[in-house]
Amino acid sequence: MSDPRALDEFLARRGQDRRLARLTHDVPVPVAEGLEFEARAAPTRLSRHHAVHYVDDPRDPAAAAPGAVPLDIAWTGAGSLAALCGRHDHYDFAIAAEAIHRVPNLLGWFRAVCAVLRPGGVLNLAVPDGRFTADLARPPSTLGEAVEADLLAYDRPSPRQLFGHVAGAAAVETGRIWTEDLSPAGLPRLHGPEALALAHAQAREAAASGAFVACPCWVFTPLAFLDLIEGASRLGLFPFVVSQFAATEPGEGVFYACLRRDAERDPEALLRLQLGAIAHVRAIAERQIRVARRLAAG
Repeated sequence: MSDPRALDEFLARRGQDRRLARLTHDVPVPVAEGLEFEARAAPTRLSRHHAVHYVDDPRDPAAAAPGAVPLDIAWTGAGSLAALCGRHDHYDFAIAAEAIHRVPNLLGWFRAVCAVLRPGGVLNLAVPDGRFTADLARPPSTLGEAVEADLLAYDRPSPRQLFGHVAGAAAVETGRIWTEDLSPAGLPRLHGPEALALAHAQAREAAASGAFVACPCWVFTPLAFLDLIEGASRLGLFPFVVSQFAATEPGEGVFYACLRRDAERDPEALLRLQLGAIAHVRAIAERQIRVARRLAAG
C-alpha cells in the first residue's frame, strides 16, 4: 500500500521544481515502474513508490564514477533493451536527462526504449540545446546523419561524431551565451588551439582500433529536434507521439520533451497523430523562443 505522505511530499516537490515536473510529466502516481538512463550521480528524485531501474553504458567510465547509482541494466544503447530487461510493453515511464545527445544510434535507441514501454507509457527527455552549450559553433544534427547511424547500426561514437565534438566544442559558459553577443567562430576551442589536429588523431585512432570513446554525438536545438523527429516519423523510423514540449528558457541550456508510446497500431493513423502533435508543439516552441529572446535582451 502506498504511503499518502510520500505522495504528498513528491507532489509538493514537483510543484516547486519545474525541471522535476517536466521530467515526470505523465508519470503515474502514486505507483509506477520505470527506467532512468545515465542517472549517474544525479538521479531524478521520484516518490519512493516509483520503482526505478537504472540503465547505463558500462563502457563509459562515468557510469561507475564515485557517487554514481548502481546499474540495474548494463546496456550499450544498441541492440535490444527488452532482451536485457526480459520485458516488452511493460514500463510506465522512462527518463533520460541530458543523455540522448551521447547515444551513437539515436533512432535505434528510441525504438528500443519504446519497445519496453507499455502503450500509454512515456519517455521524458531533457535535451541540451546546442545554442547554449559548448556546441554552439557546431551545426545542428540532420536527419541524414541519424539515418546513417541507424543503417550502419552504430554501437559506439563514430569517427565523424568524435571528430565533430573534439574539433568544434567551444570553451564558453551557458550564462555568457545568453547575456553577451558572442561570435561562435571567434570563441576559443574547448580542446585548445590544437583541437583540429587532436580531433583528427582521435578519430583516426577510433577508426583503426574500434575503441569506445564517449562523446556528444548529436547537436540539437528545439526546432531542429522537432524537424528531425518529423522526418523520421515520415520514414516510419520514430515510434513516439510528442505529448509535451518546452523550449529552452532564458539562462538555461536544455529543452524538454515528453514522448508517448501511443496505442495506435495502424501506421497511417499513427503518422497523422505524430505530425499533428509535432505541428502543435512546434508553434508553441516558436512562441517560447521569441519570448525567451526578448527576455534575455532585457
